[in-house]
Amino acid sequence: MQKNTLDLPPPPPPPPPQTSQPSSTLKINRKTMIALGVIAIIVVAIVVGVLLATRGGGGGSGGTSETVAGASSLQYSVDITNGGTSTTYTYSAKNIGTTNEMLRIEATGSEANFTYIINGAQQQAWIYEDGTWNNLTAVFSNFWSTWNSTFTAFTNNLSHWSGTGDYTYTNGAESIRIYNIIVNPSLADSIFEHS
Repeated sequence: MQKNTLDLPPPPPPPPPQTSQPSSTLKINRKTMIALGVIAIIVVAIVVGVLLATRGGGGGSGGTSETVAGASSLQYSVDITNGGTSTTYTYSAKNIGTTNEMLRIEATGSEANFTYIINGAQQQAWIYEDGTWNNLTAVFSNFWSTWNSTFTAFTNNLSHWSGTGDYTYTNGAESIRIYNIIVNPSLADSIFEHS
C-alpha cells in the first residue's frame, strides 16, 4: 500500500534510557533522533508542497474567491485519502503574508496525531505529541518554510473554490477535500502559543 506523502508523522520517540550510558550520551542520542525525524518531515513536506503548488485543483464548483486570496486569516480542514488511509489536517493562520504570520496545524488520523505551532511573531516552533510540548525553535526556519509552503499550496488551490461548500481535487492517487473554510476568522494569539 502506498503511503500518503502528506501524512507527516511527528519525529520518532527517543530511545529508552540505558543504565550503562551516562545521561549526557542519552541527551545527545535523543537530540540526534529528534533532528533526524525533523529532517525527514521537512523533506517530505517540501516535496508535497511543491507537488501541491504546481498542481491545480480538479474539482469544486468553480469560480474565484477573492476573499481567500486577500484574507489576513484563514481556517480550514483538509482530508487527504490515499489507498484507504485518511488523515485530517486543520490549519489556522493569522497575519497571512506578513513577517508576523502564525500557523497552527493539527493532524489526526491512523498514522498521524500531532499539533504544530509555528509562530512567526515569536520566531518559535513547537510540536505537541503524546501529551507533551517539544520545542523546535532551533529549526524554526525549516519548519516555517515547509509548513508555510504546504499551507500556501492548499490556499492557492482554493482560488478555484466557489466561496461556499467544500472544494475537492485529486493529486495522483490522493483524494483531497478542503472544507470548513472560514475566511478572516477572529483567531486569538493564544492558539499560536504552546501551553
